[in-house]
Amino acid sequence: MPARTYEVNPAADGEFLSIATFLPIRKWIDVIPFLQISSRVSDQLMKTEVVRFGVKTDLRRKQFWTMSVWSDRVAMRRFVAAEPHATAMKKFAKWAAQGAAFVEWNDEKGSIDWDIA
Repeated sequence: MPARTYEVNPAADGEFLSIATFLPIRKWIDVIPFLQISSRVSDQLMKTEVVRFGVKTDLRRKQFWTMSVWSDRVAMRRFVAAEPHATAMKKFAKWAAQGAAFVEWNDEKGSIDWDIA
């Protein structure tokens, strides 16, 4: 499935905080609930101060990637602590396969670039 990106609150310039996640799912039985909560998290992102975000899926391998770009850490932390993302993080600990990871970095572009992530 091709990557999807969303512009929510485009910012002209400055330094951006980018966060990328790799979310492999261990069991097929967990894929449907994972996708359901992921959809709610995407809806949540549309109502936050995120600059942009993207999702990428390899359903056949049960692998998912996300990337979000923020203009500041405070806004990102508010999102992480709020529902449904807070519940998603708890559930993902149960669903995650080996290799799950996240990375964050600062840059001046703030673009969704899967190669960099």
